[in-house]
Amino acid sequence: MLTTHSSKGLVWIDMQSPTDQEILSVVQRYGLHPLVGEELKDSPSAAKVDIYGDYVLIILTFPFRTNKGGMYEMISREIDFVIGKNFIITSHVENVDHLEYFSKIFETNSILNKNGGPEHTGHIFYHMVKKLYAGMYSDLENIRDSLVRAEERIFKGDERKMVEVLSHLSRELIDFRETARMHHEVWEDLVKIKDSKFFGEDFSPYFRDIRDSFTQVHELITNSRELVNDLRDTNDSLLNTRQNEIMKTLTIINFIFIPATFISALFTIPAPHVPLTEDFWGWWVLVGVMVFITIVIWVVVKRKKWL
Repeated sequence: MLTTHSSKGLVWIDMQSPTDQEILSVVQRYGLHPLVGEELKDSPSAAKVDIYGDYVLIILTFPFRTNKGGMYEMISREIDFVIGKNFIITSHVENVDHLEYFSKIFETNSILNKNGGPEHTGHIFYHMVKKLYAGMYSDLENIRDSLVRAEERIFKGDERKMVEVLSHLSRELIDFRETARMHHEVWEDLVKIKDSKFFGEDFSPYFRDIRDSFTQVHELITNSRELVNDLRDTNDSLLNTRQNEIMKTLTIINFIFIPATFISALFTIPAPHVPLTEDFWGWWVLVGVMVFITIVIWVVVKRKKWL
């Protein structure tokens, strides 16, 4: 599907799961290199930037957090950007909500009217990527909020439930980091561009600003991963302590009743002339002895503060 947006002589072509014919038409219309056409197809590519003189190809993969059946999970969406002086092309396989929202902003000219309007589509690209990074930052803040709530539940005694919760959040952060880890190199390469025919030297601050936005995202990923690791260590420690306390309690209880169990087993041995077994008060004597021994052991345990 191919959607065209235009304003003030600038054209944005957004392609979702484009057909070969749609890609060919765009390549021919703007005189793009055939290799660019191959990149615009649905085959996944590594993050990179290629300069073709009067236009540039930028490939980035963005992580997004989505709610499926009450559980959050990370999905990745590759977006291919082709940026020329008066045109910008975006190509992606699946729907990207942030691009759809950006198209509404673009149609109302709220982006183009800022500071008197952009000189070229590089400014459109700038606002587009800033919107994508803002979405990533928002997702990471939601994950961090989930970690704060998990921390509260850990110290309320929900250690066992938090094992799964923390593992899931850790997996989300790992997916986030692995998906976005190549972005820094792309922005470093673009910041170094000085002689582009369409960006111009004065556009470098925009790339630096995008790089700084990604740096904030990266730092939030790092800080969140450190937090989730600390919480997992704390949760494991509390869980192990609780389990050790349970095992300790069960062991002491077993220790308290061992003598009574031994006495009971001793007098049930099928042998002739077992003392007290045939006496009228024998059963009560045995019960009294077992209760007395159990109470004595219990008092000793309490004084030793084993329980």
